[in-house]
Amino acid sequence: MDINEDKIKEEVSSFVSSLQRLLPKKKEIIVVEPKRYRTTKLCDIHAEAKGTFPKCFIGARLIVLREILDKVKLVQQYSYGKTRESYRCYSQLIHKEMEPKSTEEGLLIDSSGSATATYKDSFDGGYQMRLMSRIRDLVSSETEVVVEKENEKSVGSVSCSVRDVDPNTLRMVTQWMYKILPDVCFGTEIGFKPLTYPPLPEVSISARYDRPSFTLSLTASKIGFQVCLYKQFSPDLRVATIITEGCRGGQTTVSLAMHKNYHNGSELKIFVDSQRCGGFTFQRDILFYEPQNEIRVLRLVGSTLIDKQRRVRFGIGINLDF
Repeated sequence: MDINEDKIKEEVSSFVSSLQRLLPKKKEIIVVEPKRYRTTKLCDIHAEAKGTFPKCFIGARLIVLREILDKVKLVQQYSYGKTRESYRCYSQLIHKEMEPKSTEEGLLIDSSGSATATYKDSFDGGYQMRLMSRIRDLVSSETEVVVEKENEKSVGSVSCSVRDVDPNTLRMVTQWMYKILPDVCFGTEIGFKPLTYPPLPEVSISARYDRPSFTLSLTASKIGFQVCLYKQFSPDLRVATIITEGCRGGQTTVSLAMHKNYHNGSELKIFVDSQRCGGFTFQRDILFYEPQNEIRVLRLVGSTLIDKQRRVRFGIGINLDF
């Protein structure tokens, strides 16, 4: 009887393959990493709620951002009419709250005659220093030094600022935030001018309760009390409420805002408050496709503001980022 070696190998291979198909499939191993709770800085304790409110403006403006050299940017802003906010949707009780924070090193030049230089460095022990020098309108200046340290459950900073090279404007601010529970943070701020007599400190106390889609935060100081509620209903819909007392002649103000993102990249922000004021901003990016597969972007911003006298004012802006 002739034995075909190739046929035997084929039968054995088929038998082994049949056995392999009887085995269970290999499951992908899913590694569940423990959730890391990052401590929120005190100056950002109300960031989600206040970021929901629109920044309404009046008039027409054109903003052009160009990157000239490495770490050097030029901002050109052309305005017609009143373009600054004529109404504040919320009050600020914390030092440098909701202000643009430059965390990158570099130089930012504004065509209006102001420049901001930022330098940062890290030291042993987890300390980080940030030096910022700002010149506004070629006549006023501000210099600030911030030393910050962040741990697993706390983050603290000490800042020292001087305006117009005047020692009497020297101000020191200490901010400290501690995570009591994974969802609960407690913070305090102490600010004073050491060269004034008597150097009366300005103290404020803050707390924050944070959930994946809900945030409740509050701040209390001698000038007022503020409660912020933030709720995210979906990835493209957010609602915020701010209750402020004592900052406007001792009366209580309730403000409500909604932030809606659309699938085409448009963005809508609306707010109303108990002072019979309201407004909204609508932002949309217009894309231009070129034959070289390049895409140009033009950002249009429309604004409407209703003041206490029920006057309706409009604004339109164009942003170009090169």
